[in-house]
Amino acid sequence: MNIKIIVATHKAYVMPENDIYLPVQVGAALNEPIAGYTPDNTGQHISAQNPFYNELTALYWAKYHLADQDVVGLAHYRRYLGQRASHDLRDILDAEQIAMLLSDHDVIVPKKRHYYIESQEQHYLNA
Repeated sequence: MNIKIIVATHKAYVMPENDIYLPVQVGAALNEPIAGYTPDNTGQHISAQNPFYNELTALYWAKYHLADQDVVGLAHYRRYLGQRASHDLRDILDAEQIAMLLSDHDVIVPKKRHYYIESQEQHYLNA
């Protein structure tokens, strides 16, 4: 199974060393390139629209540049999926774990968050 997880970022940051994770610089059309990262402004793209569409510019780019992948995922440069709550890059999902999860599920999403103090709407408005 060919798996590629786009790691959307607008700045240099510590990235996973696993080959399934691809650092993609979002909004690359509007900024200086980040060495070693794949810019989202090659081929068919909407990179200049990043201020309006955020990480979706990376997904748009992936639609035209990662068509040979069986699985394409998206992660924020500081938020990864893992088997347990951790900020350690050694704890993020690897290709084998992703393939195992996808053998029983169509998509992998984070654990549901419960907002006890305020509603989802109020949290969004406050943030």
